[in-house]
Amino acid sequence: MTHQSTRDEIELFLQGEGIADITLVLVPRDGTAQDIITAAKAHGLTTPDGEALVSIEDADEPLAPNARLDAVGIVHRGRVHVHRCRRVAVSVNFNGDTTGEDFPPSATVGRVKKWAVSKKAFNLQSVDATEHVLQMCNSSTRPDEDVHIGTLVTAPDCRLCFDLVAKQRVEG
Repeated sequence: MTHQSTRDEIELFLQGEGIADITLVLVPRDGTAQDIITAAKAHGLTTPDGEALVSIEDADEPLAPNARLDAVGIVHRGRVHVHRCRRVAVSVNFNGDTTGEDFPPSATVGRVKKWAVSKKAFNLQSVDATEHVLQMCNSSTRPDEDVHIGTLVTAPDCRLCFDLVAKQRVEG
């Protein structure tokens, strides 16, 4: 059954701890961060009460639980994240070197890749950067760039490891 939003509700794209896929949820337009947590629990969020934090995509700090959605700039079809980790310690390996940085769980894989190829990390030339992707360490999993890194970790282990690898070229 598909729900349609009303003037009193907004749709949000939700990602979070225990929620593997980007999920569309309905919350009251004049609701609070707690309403997002309630909606997330209906879609697989398993955090204990009072421990989940709500963040706007790529925001560095989570929202206060009583923050009104309209007051903090959350809009219809906005992207939010619910997680227990305040920060995720990300390490990236490339050509035998490793570097790390802490990101909010609402950071996208694309944001982490942009940082990894930057002068602050591995200083790849832009042409080379486009030929590489982030792959989770010890796996063949290459999350899409719009995936929030928090979906890839479960508290209390707020750490994530990527290898920066060349895209496979398909010769035809």
